[in-house]
Order: sequence, then structure tokens, then C-alpha cells
Amino acid sequence: MAEAVRKIDIDEIEEHLSELEFTPSPIDLKKIRENYIKEIGVGKVIFKLKASEDIGLGHLSRMITLGWILKEAGAEILFAINDFEYAKERLKSEDFRFEENRFDSDEVFVDFLIEKYNPDVLIVDEKKQYSSRDIKRWQQHARFISLDFIGEGYKVCDRIIMPNAHFVPEKYPDFKNIVWGWDWVLINREVLKLKPKEHLPKKVDSIVVTTGGSDPTGMLFNFLDWLKGCKREVLMLVGDAFKHKERLESLNLPENFKVSSYHPSKLLEGDIAFATFGLTVYELIYLNIPFVCVGHTEENQKSCELLSLKLNGVLNGKISGNN
Repeated sequence: MAEAVRKIDIDEIEEHLSELEFTPSPIDLKKIRENYIKEIGVGKVIFKLKASEDIGLGHLSRMITLGWILKEAGAEILFAINDFEYAKERLKSEDFRFEENRFDSDEVFVDFLIEKYNPDVLIVDEKKQYSSRDIKRWQQHARFISLDFIGEGYKVCDRIIMPNAHFVPEKYPDFKNIVWGWDWVLINREVLKLKPKEHLPKKVDSIVVTTGGSDPTGMLFNFLDWLKGCKREVLMLVGDAFKHKERLESLNLPENFKVSSYHPSKLLEGDIAFATFGLTVYELIYLNIPFVCVGHTEENQKSCELLSLKLNGVLNGKISGNN
């Protein structure tokens, strides 16, 4: 992976940008809102998810966005989460109610949620294999929707929503309950408040580096290695739950390399961005920011390649780099 990224020279990227025609992002918030409200409704909805420094914050961020879409339409929202202080404080700041899992298993936690709150819909955003037997039992009380995960036996789900454009439906020919695509993409609500760029940069003077809310595998340091000797301004955005603060603080960085706390508006400060594959990639697409994308896990790397191949390596005027 490292060698693949080192081959991407900034001057080469700058030259390639001059050859591209600008096209706006395909992410349409109005269509996304309409799809989710129609699919989920505006009754009692429980969002079950996990977030942590190791898992990351993407599940939490996109569910908060979905929470606001449904809440503004009149739904009653409850988050069901694991014990993670950042998630609890974030939900409090967003004025969402939540229940913390204090049980020995996720299944018992779901039983508790259904009995206590009697929801109309249960949405689970986890890489967690629930049995079809449990799902059918819960469906006696509420619709069961899986977000971004297809498990064995998940044909019984009322709906599987893949909130991305890199999904490969051919892998699941027998599933008739899957929806996916640009009109199901969920990104950080704060990003949606920003004005996307209206043209491609003519040259690259500044680079933004972003590796997610917690950067579980320390990809930021890989990017630093790959950008050694770079003379452009480099802004490294560090997420709220970044795991490697002490290591970063110990580095003697060049004067043109700056570190800043992550905020979506700072993505717009770069002519291009370097990013790990995940929710941020779709945020960059929404903001019309050219980017080089690298997967920090085998699964993410494949997703990065799929998204690039589907769009012939160019994401609406953006560059996707992978190995």
C-alpha cells in the first residue's frame, strides 16, 4: 500500500486535475431524506450501534444524521449504544435520548429495548451477526432494518440499507430486501451545512489529511511518511477520539505541516485531500474536493477500489488512489 501511494506525486496530481472537467456531487440530500422517511416512517425508532476508539465514529455520525432526518419529520428517536463516553456526550449535545447496554449480550439488550419502548422500527448499524430466529422474534413487535451489514440469514430482515455507492448487488443475487446507492448515502450532518466547492483547483498549494474520528490503525503516520519532503502546506486533521495523540505530539514536523482538531469546514481548506476510506470519502465527494483514498483494512481497500472502478478512477472530478 505504501509504495502505491508514494507513486502518486503531487505534481502529477496537479497535472491530472487540469485535464478533468468539473461535475457536481451526485449526493442529493432531498432525495436521501425522502427515501429514509418513506422507508422508516415517523413513529418510534430505535437506533442500535457501537462506537469506540477501535471501531471508529462513522456509525455514530451517520446515525446522528439519520436521527435528525427522522426527528425533523416527526419521529421519536432513541439511541441504544455501548459504554463509550464520547458517544454519550455527543448524543447529549445533540439532544438525543439514549440507553446504554448494561447486559451480558446484545440480544438481551434488544429484548429489553423492545419491552421497555415498544418501537415501530429497530435499526441496527453494527458488524454483528444476529440469528434469523432472533430477528423473526423481534419482528413480532417491530420492523427490523440492518444498516450497512448483510449477515447470514438476513434475508428475513424487513430491509437492508447499504448507505453507499460502492456496494456490489451481484454478490447477493437471492436477496430481495436490499437498497443502496447515492440516494441512500449518509454523511456527517455538519458537512451538509457547508457549501461545496464550485470548481476544481488549477494547482495544488494545500493538502488536507484526514483519517477519521479515532484512526484505529494509525494511518495518519503512514500519510506523513508518504508526504515526506512535500513543500506544499499540509493540514492534518485529528479527530475527537484520535488514539495516537502522544505519538503525534512527539514528532518534529516541518513548518509547513500543521495539526488541527477536526471540523468538517477545515476539509475545504485543502486543494486536495488524502483520506482513509470510510464516511469521509463521501463527505469529500459531497464537498467536491479532489482526494486520494487509501483503505486501512482489506475490506476498506476493496471498497475503495470498487468505488474507483465504478467511476473509472475519477470521482466526479476527484482522484482515487489505491493499490
